[in-house]
Amino acid sequence: MMEPNVEKVVYEHGGMVLEFLDGGNGIVQNVLNTERDRKDVEAPIPYFNFQLGVLGVPRKLGPVPLNGMTSLPHEMKQESAIRTDDHLSIRYKHDGLGLAVTTEMHFVPGTSVIRQKTIVTNESEKPIVLTHLSSMLMNGIATDGLRPWQDPSKIKIHYVMQTWHGEGQWRSGGLEELGLYHASPHPPACTIRFSSLGSFSTAKYLPMVLIEDCETNKIWYFQMETSSSWNLEIGFRGSWDDASGSLYVHTDGGSERFGGWKKQLLPGETYTTIPTAFGCTNGNVNGAVRELTKYRRSFLKPKNAWDGEFPVTYNDFMNGIWGNPHRSKLIPLIDAAAQAGAECFCIDAGWFADDVDPMVYILGDWTIKEERFGDGGLQGVLDYIKAKGMTPGIWLEMEMASEGSDLALKPDDWFNMHGGVRVGGADRFFLNFTNPEVCDYLHSVIERLVAMGIGFIKNDYNDFIAIADNGSDNMSTDGLQANNESFYSFIDEVRRRHPRLILENCGSGGMREDNGVLAHFHIQSTSDQEIYHNYPSIIQGSLAGMLPEQAGIWAYPYPLLWHDKSKPDIIFSEAYQAQMRDGEMTIFNMVNGLCGNMYLAGHFHAADPMNMSLIQEAVELYKKERTHIHKGYPIYPTGFIPIKNKLTWASLGIVSPDNEKILLAVWRMNAPDNYFDIPLDEWLPGRAVVRQVYPSNGHESQFYYNDRTRMLTVHFKGTYQARYYEIVSI
Repeated sequence: MMEPNVEKVVYEHGGMVLEFLDGGNGIVQNVLNTERDRKDVEAPIPYFNFQLGVLGVPRKLGPVPLNGMTSLPHEMKQESAIRTDDHLSIRYKHDGLGLAVTTEMHFVPGTSVIRQKTIVTNESEKPIVLTHLSSMLMNGIATDGLRPWQDPSKIKIHYVMQTWHGEGQWRSGGLEELGLYHASPHPPACTIRFSSLGSFSTAKYLPMVLIEDCETNKIWYFQMETSSSWNLEIGFRGSWDDASGSLYVHTDGGSERFGGWKKQLLPGETYTTIPTAFGCTNGNVNGAVRELTKYRRSFLKPKNAWDGEFPVTYNDFMNGIWGNPHRSKLIPLIDAAAQAGAECFCIDAGWFADDVDPMVYILGDWTIKEERFGDGGLQGVLDYIKAKGMTPGIWLEMEMASEGSDLALKPDDWFNMHGGVRVGGADRFFLNFTNPEVCDYLHSVIERLVAMGIGFIKNDYNDFIAIADNGSDNMSTDGLQANNESFYSFIDEVRRRHPRLILENCGSGGMREDNGVLAHFHIQSTSDQEIYHNYPSIIQGSLAGMLPEQAGIWAYPYPLLWHDKSKPDIIFSEAYQAQMRDGEMTIFNMVNGLCGNMYLAGHFHAADPMNMSLIQEAVELYKKERTHIHKGYPIYPTGFIPIKNKLTWASLGIVSPDNEKILLAVWRMNAPDNYFDIPLDEWLPGRAVVRQVYPSNGHESQFYYNDRTRMLTVHFKGTYQARYYEIVSI
């Protein structure tokens, strides 16, 4: 029951109810839900929607959850709470410290998403060192229903594991198995924590989580937007006197305890956190992905650099020439890519490397090694690509400088620093984009390439740094975040100067594929995975974390695997050609590419006529359906599959906004069962027409759709096969 003289203040947006309580001293956040009039199992304990720590100020609290909550928010006075159509700004002041905190919430139009930042200003006359600052703290998660929060059948946490070649691995678990449980009559001090340290922001987890209330059929979702360190914590804030309390989610990009972060604010200085987008909706994982897709598409996606649809792009690296380009290798690939229907051809790494064995990449100088490209040099190859009707592209790793480069001779203020020395990987330093001279240098590199006809740049990022201070004040360690924000601004300026230049972000595959960087690049490499039947798991998971039209998905029929790269003629051998003869490997690859932004690779010039026809058919179908893909929403009728589970089938759909049409990919791995049931009742009201749209001839599968149950059953005769279906509601 609510305390007397306490008023409930409710803000509604996109079917969400954001509830505060006002006891006369300002509003304090209480609940986030989809229902205004609901019955909570236990009364939540209202709390400020921020948390911070200050060096030298004790937290003044007993045992607390691990994020290091302090009493500072309680000591602050709320000065204002201003709501406009799409914003809520709440300002607090700590008179003793002279510290002001403002939480800024943006209610994103057309979505069930709120985006929050926290802003701190030093209004005192002495420096203040922050040791912790939340981006967002949201209280009152999954409060209603009948079951208590710790009931094992109530709450399910969905999160995403990441690794090189194994991105997008969604997993689910209960609160207790993930680390949050009651161990005594007192409030729990344990929490569930997902975190990342350093500039490989997605090397261990994606910075997002879904919290599903299986009892009430509601789901909450949280997405952090940063390419630096981050922490996401799920905990329970409870009473010492009774059972009241609720789950909360806390996010931050700055924590001394988790990442060694500190930020000194001089008098008058302001610091703004990384943003967190969050919300809730009725439904399950599919509903959460739909709302996040709406948000990413309407708010984060950068402006197109092309007319119409994103061009079908071929890249020579993956399962191709593996970063060792020569004219003699490129011309057959260019010819075959054009024949397949590609609209852009990207020359990957190696164009700047000496033609020696073993190859050594010297990053940073970006000097063309013309001897690799025969008569006419690199310009001649670019002209050949254009003559074939494709836009030329090229690879850079613009944030790096190898130790042996001329660029590495620049002063230290060109580089990220920590403790007075440059930080970097085994053979490279990392450029500091807060230095305008660094930006000017890279602008000159890009302008030179654009003048040669380059219309596509793949920017890679193959190593990381954990922390940077950049010599600012011998106290702050936020240099990495400052560098990232400056890099984002640099990329935005590149897009302003070259509005027709397409920019790809590749972070050694998906090691930096957060939605902070994706707000500035047009396309993201989803993985460096080279085994085609490992890809469906990655595709499924990736499309829940980024836009389908930004998800660059490799389709590499006729692959030359890494361990065979010294034997390129193997693709013409009888044994190799025999394994391609039935077309199933090509079909599987092309179905992969039809699920997002099709990214071609492989040795198409080795394809027999039937397989080339299958490649061409898929490219043509993709061109026809890419509008549907970039307007639709990913759906998971049969859930996610782990990358190592081969005794299974898998499916992934793209549904239109009105649910009238579904494009559905179905894969059979090494599953023993020839039949697979795919429930579609979540999207289809009844009758529907089902067609196999790829391949259209010669590789027909059997399928049956039940109008009453809205179940699609498919039958594949062999293992490691894939088919692509169109399902239209009638």
